[in-house]
Amino acid sequence: MKLHQGLAQALVAHGATQLYGLVGDANLFMVDAYVDAGAGRYIACTHEANAVLAAIGYAQVTGTTGVATITHGPALTNAVTALAEAARGGIPLVLLCGDTTPGDLQHLQNIDQREVVAASGAAFVEMRSALTAIEDLDRAFRIAAHRRCPVVFNMRVDMMWDGFAPSEIAPVPTVTLAPASEAGIEDAAGMLASARRPLILAGRGACTPEARAALIALARRIEAPLATTLKAQGLFEGEAFNLGICGGLSHATAIEAIAQSDCILAFGASLSKHTTEERAYTRGKRVVQVLPDMEETPRLDVPSLRLVGDIAGTARAITDLLDVAEIPGSGATDDLADKLAAEAEAFATVPAFAPTAPGTVDMVPALRRLHQALPKERVLVADLGRFVTTAWRNLPVTRPEDLVYTSHFGSIGLGLGEAIGTATAITDRPTVLVAGDGGFTLSGLSELVTAVRERADLIVILCNDGSYGAEHVQFTNRKMDPELSMIARIDFAETCATLGFATVKVTDESSLDAACAAIEGRSGPVLVDLRLDAEKIDM
Repeated sequence: MKLHQGLAQALVAHGATQLYGLVGDANLFMVDAYVDAGAGRYIACTHEANAVLAAIGYAQVTGTTGVATITHGPALTNAVTALAEAARGGIPLVLLCGDTTPGDLQHLQNIDQREVVAASGAAFVEMRSALTAIEDLDRAFRIAAHRRCPVVFNMRVDMMWDGFAPSEIAPVPTVTLAPASEAGIEDAAGMLASARRPLILAGRGACTPEARAALIALARRIEAPLATTLKAQGLFEGEAFNLGICGGLSHATAIEAIAQSDCILAFGASLSKHTTEERAYTRGKRVVQVLPDMEETPRLDVPSLRLVGDIAGTARAITDLLDVAEIPGSGATDDLADKLAAEAEAFATVPAFAPTAPGTVDMVPALRRLHQALPKERVLVADLGRFVTTAWRNLPVTRPEDLVYTSHFGSIGLGLGEAIGTATAITDRPTVLVAGDGGFTLSGLSELVTAVRERADLIVILCNDGSYGAEHVQFTNRKMDPELSMIARIDFAETCATLGFATVKVTDESSLDAACAAIEGRSGPVLVDLRLDAEKIDM
């Protein structure tokens, strides 16, 4: 057996049932062996960045480690932004990356790949030899899973045909956590005992079935409303006192309840400035933060009390202690039911369309109408742009794993690649990509052929205002000419139709109905080109 065959078998043993990539001379034989093994699916992408982004999307929607492969040199530099996105987002990912032969100084694609990877924030694991290859790859998978980060596994091209003796794969060990310390739990219970309006907040770190059940039980015990960060949206779907998202996307009733709270129990949430509204929601309050690990992040706020331990176990321990101490419920939910029902009723109603320029539609009611046409169970992938908060607000998901977040690094153009990964990872619900025209063009329209070839259930909603939105806002806010922020109008509907998409151009309410019909009757990828007025974007 040769090394490239052994690596392919090792990927299968590590559970890599989906491999995203773009082949070159350093990885093509490994990919060929992976395909021949027949135990996994290889999704060929047209650009290295999108291969890595697809693995990121896969990791987010499945909750497992994404796997991608590219060749060396420019292939790696093409993928640096995607690696930075994964590093900033704590996404577990293994990228099998080729490397040139050491000492070949005149190789056109020779580059110090370790330094390139270091700049992205990803981890780097060198494949030292054919004898240690499996040991090295095992280490890459352990680092990715336990540190929740992207790992570049560096494979020299000159080793691929070396002899290889099969060795046992070391599976990634499961980490078992204990609840937080007893003293910390007593302190948290003491804070709750004197609280009159407690609030339970859950972040992406609390999105397991066990944690959900434990947090709901605790909320009912102390009679507190429930809220989530954006990335945990939908965790408490169906619960009577679910406030939805805490932060800039909160509805009026949630804002009122959060503002009135006097003690916040935050589980698995970093308490970033977006969740706390620049600390406006936490200032002057007791805040108990429960985290599953000690990983530092610049997004961490400073709570009154920080506990580290298993989320579900800690929540259950707090509940048990309150029971032993016979602490009564707070009554904080007594006046919420009617208000939350009114919020739900208002959201179910499509707002009136405001006047916009000829050939365009008002974004909010258009998105709300599309929301009604889409299946309730769907994955939302929102690219970055001035439309994004409106998309998150008007196209909500019903479970955290159905929100794929693409904005960790602040780059536009990452949504399409991640949507490819999502749409090829799941088969029971569609993937909805919302992108601006600038980001959609930047992401590489050629990648749409991947969605068509893979028969992905992908619905693209293109917020097409003919501009780079953030720059347009900067110019107009200063009463300057926004011409430099404008993009020449592209007929995306015609372009994407040639690539195999069903397309609808929305320029008025009538064509919006046609878009809804196309979504409901789709048999393959669909693009909705939503023409918007750049001067009237409601953020």
